[in-house]
Amino acid sequence: MKKMLFALAATAAFTSAYPAVAATSLLTTDVGYTGRGLNLTAFANGNYNFTFGPINVDGFTFTAAPGGGGNSGQGSVVGQGSYGLGANGSFGGPAVYIGVDSGTGYAQLLGATGYSQMGFFMNYAPGIGDNATIEALDAMGNVFATYDIATLAPISTPGGFNQFEFRGIASDTANIYGLRFGGNYILLTGTRNGVPNVPEPATWALLILGFGVIGAALRRRGKVRVSFA
Repeated sequence: MKKMLFALAATAAFTSAYPAVAATSLLTTDVGYTGRGLNLTAFANGNYNFTFGPINVDGFTFTAAPGGGGNSGQGSVVGQGSYGLGANGSFGGPAVYIGVDSGTGYAQLLGATGYSQMGFFMNYAPGIGDNATIEALDAMGNVFATYDIATLAPISTPGGFNQFEFRGIASDTANIYGLRFGGNYILLTGTRNGVPNVPEPATWALLILGFGVIGAALRRRGKVRVSFA
């Protein structure tokens, strides 16, 4: 009996010293997303705004790895300058984004509040440098979950402009304080409850055409009603 009690006590002590690792999963859609948004409008000044940080980005502390200086050698981009993504097209104004400006290295956003979900709209340059990854950070900035999105949930936007898809990480506890992202010139923009997607010129043309068709239909209806009066 004493041996059994000792074994149970030892197990309890071991469990408290090494708490269970949170279960995580990769998010590939913002449908039902309840995590934190990201508003980048403060950096919508038409510039690249290169920086290694630390700087405040919508309540997050933003930092970039020194090894991720990339083409500019001045740090990651937090702005609107033209940004090439190889086979996946390009990015630039009016969209505002954060880009690592390198095929290697990483940048990260770390906040003061934990969430069970965190993700952003993003894109990357396929096959250039290390595979694009996102990682979950705990309150101390330590990585506790890593996902290779280039392999597990690839993004393909051939020749696109300002096109992106949602990627993020979910946890069974509110222990995600930030995200680290790197490789493949990865970049990210806001979320649905942060910076809205700006329709491209072609999209605006379709919308205007649609409104014109609706207006013409309404005018025809009006004429029909008058003819039967």
